[in-house]
Amino acid sequence: MDIKVSIDDKAREIINDKGNLLTISHVSINNCCVPIGEVAIQYKKPDHPQMFNKINSENISLYIDKKLDLKHQFIHLKHSGFGPFRTIRVEGISLI
Repeated sequence: MDIKVSIDDKAREIINDKGNLLTISHVSINNCCVPIGEVAIQYKKPDHPQMFNKINSENISLYIDKKLDLKHQFIHLKHSGFGPFRTIRVEGISLI
């Protein structure tokens, strides 16, 4: 699977500060009526790396959950927040 990744400069800085490793995975939340799909990010290697596509972008290792539905096989990572509340926002994923 050929996945293209775009990372903005501030997002790259956040990932570099956290150890140059980012895991993007699918989380299913079951509530009383309708299950909800969400994206989870972690700054560590996944427990089961065989279930992820690994992509190296410059000096950053990205693990992308194979269960995610990617729009046009493209993910864009952007920064969000400020100060101690900085995090990564993932665009290009369809959640059902």
